[in-house]
Amino acid sequence: MLQENNEYVEVYRLNNAGNREKTGDTVKRGTPVEKGLYVIGVNNWIINSNGEFLVQKRSKLKRNNPGKWSSTNGLRAIGEKSIETCIRETKEELGIDIPIDSIKYVDSKIAGESLIVDIFVTKMDVNIEEIVIQKEEVDEIKWVLLDELVKMDISTTCQYIKSDISSVINNI
Repeated sequence: MLQENNEYVEVYRLNNAGNREKTGDTVKRGTPVEKGLYVIGVNNWIINSNGEFLVQKRSKLKRNNPGKWSSTNGLRAIGEKSIETCIRETKEELGIDIPIDSIKYVDSKIAGESLIVDIFVTKMDVNIEEIVIQKEEVDEIKWVLLDELVKMDISTTCQYIKSDISSVINNI
């Protein structure tokens, strides 16, 4: 069966050392996986030279976390590396082309029962007036300082930002 890259995601398990291993299976986006199996997602925190975070309010039409604030994010497509997902999702959701050398890998976290999130920080100044949001994904965007960010109604895949902000801040 021919699978379109953007509709299916690869399934992983964690080995005894805690490292990811592909199972060889794929699932359609949004399909639950068995307990102990994971799909890979990406969070990209864009931070400007004033130390502000570019956050986006998820569309009210989204199945997961509608109306909640988050970083730019998405699931890794088949054959994609996480940094490629970071670049693709930022372009799709915000219309921003980010140079690969401005992206820094921060950490990976398990978010929920079946999602591993690779966390990235992109240091760049962006004129918010020039951003073209993808209406199916994003309702609103704004720059916020850290103290405001940790008080916001954040999506479940970004909750780590409230308890482990140091991993992001230390990589700016």
